[in-house]
Amino acid sequence: MSPTNCLASLALLLTAGSPAIHAQQDIEVRQLGALDPLEVGVAQNGLGDNLWAGSTVQTALNALEALPSASSEGYSSPSRANLVALALLSGGTPPQGGRGNEALATLRADRLLAASGAEAVYSLLERTPGLDRAPNLARLHAETAFALAAGDSGCRTTNGLITGRDQPYWLRARAFCHALNGEDAAAELSADLARASEPDANYDGLLYAITIGSWTVDSVSADTGLDWALAAVSPAEGRPVVDLAGAPQWLVDVAEANSSRPELEVEPALALEGLSMQEGVAREERLDQLIRQDYDRLVAAQALGIALQEADRDNDFMRVARRYGREVATLPVAYETIEFGGRFALAALAVGDLATARSWREALENGPPARRLSPQYDPTKPDMIMDTPSDDRPQWNPPSPAYLVGLDLAFSVAQDHIRRSTSAALIQARLEAGTQGLGDVAGLAGLGAGAPADLRLALFNAPAVNVSPALAAMDAAALSGARAETALLAAQVLDEGPAGATPLELMRITAALDRVGLRDIALSIMLERLIVELA
Repeated sequence: MSPTNCLASLALLLTAGSPAIHAQQDIEVRQLGALDPLEVGVAQNGLGDNLWAGSTVQTALNALEALPSASSEGYSSPSRANLVALALLSGGTPPQGGRGNEALATLRADRLLAASGAEAVYSLLERTPGLDRAPNLARLHAETAFALAAGDSGCRTTNGLITGRDQPYWLRARAFCHALNGEDAAAELSADLARASEPDANYDGLLYAITIGSWTVDSVSADTGLDWALAAVSPAEGRPVVDLAGAPQWLVDVAEANSSRPELEVEPALALEGLSMQEGVAREERLDQLIRQDYDRLVAAQALGIALQEADRDNDFMRVARRYGREVATLPVAYETIEFGGRFALAALAVGDLATARSWREALENGPPARRLSPQYDPTKPDMIMDTPSDDRPQWNPPSPAYLVGLDLAFSVAQDHIRRSTSAALIQARLEAGTQGLGDVAGLAGLGAGAPADLRLALFNAPAVNVSPALAAMDAAALSGARAETALLAAQVLDEGPAGATPLELMRITAALDRVGLRDIALSIMLERLIVELA
């Protein structure tokens, strides 16, 4: 897998999940009752069965605990999230002392939910045996199933639970399952039992909307997959807007992916002019409409340029670039759009579209194509109805050589050409970009790009930095061949993303990942860093 594809998407990590495959997995689970949850994996190109070799249950827990949890805001860095997801989607022999450890299996699924979202965790736990006696794992499965509208699967886990089934969450889950089957009396009885133990007026309002067929409350919120599932099947008439303010990021992502996007109701050019009067969520929605509309792609390009510009201002460039990167191939290279050409090239790189990125890179250096002027009628020439159209090529000032060098180095990283002689000059030139350039070159040196004398001098003279214990533990894990542990500890060190890492951290992270066979992920980390810096 190339670094650009690794950065672009996690889709290839997941199996197809066809009905035939599910049936086969069900048979295997029944035959292999002793299968440990950590032995189950859904990655097509995972870390191998020995991913936990060299790790103990305690070192695995240490590597997982400091990572973002399912209840957190998740990851702002795609390459960091991919690093965690690759390790946690992989299945293999548990670490020493970890077989049958429910806490470790639950922590793995929880951290995967933050890194890769509901579909990944649902797919993993659909194939995991023993959920009936593992209530914490079972809850993660039920939550993701309910959120993804896989109610039958969520109810199967809910009704099959043996351990902990009288907890309020499971009573409410069973109430929802009864309601889905039209068993209103049973649903209300289960809800009454849950209420007696732990009141939840919001849940009651959602459930009664289903059992009595109308709304009795003016506002509802959803901070669990169960709440979201109740809202989804509730009566549409009179339904209040579901408040997701308290929801974890993974649930917000599910809701956004399944929400309908309103069509643009005015001319794109007029809508673009009216952007100055929009702010907040309304402005984001209007930009989204303009970027995705097919009527006027010139306006779409201008809207995307604005969106990327504002994302860079808000330190959110990678999210927006990955969301709209595929749109860049449909945008015209023109005088009206060339001012955004650098960010367009970076957005295309963020989703692995090197051809489109290169076309914008060339336009940045050579300028936009000549513009064909409209022909004009000349009454002084009776033999000619129209003047011959002329060309207009406005003066173009390309970006600085340093910026173009940075772009070219990003292309070199994306294709893993960093050890070629043609990249040596780019790397040397990037050193002149100050602290950012020093980190870039140090990280690439960890991947074998070479450590020129100027790099060594710059590192020697750089201010002293504190070394994280996780960084030292990562080095030791890599030396012992503990692949999953190395990846997870590297993700811990990258808590501020690649752009926030020090040169020392980058050099050691990339070297450690390369040592354990994760070169593509290491390259994607460096590519993301360059994209964010150049934006």
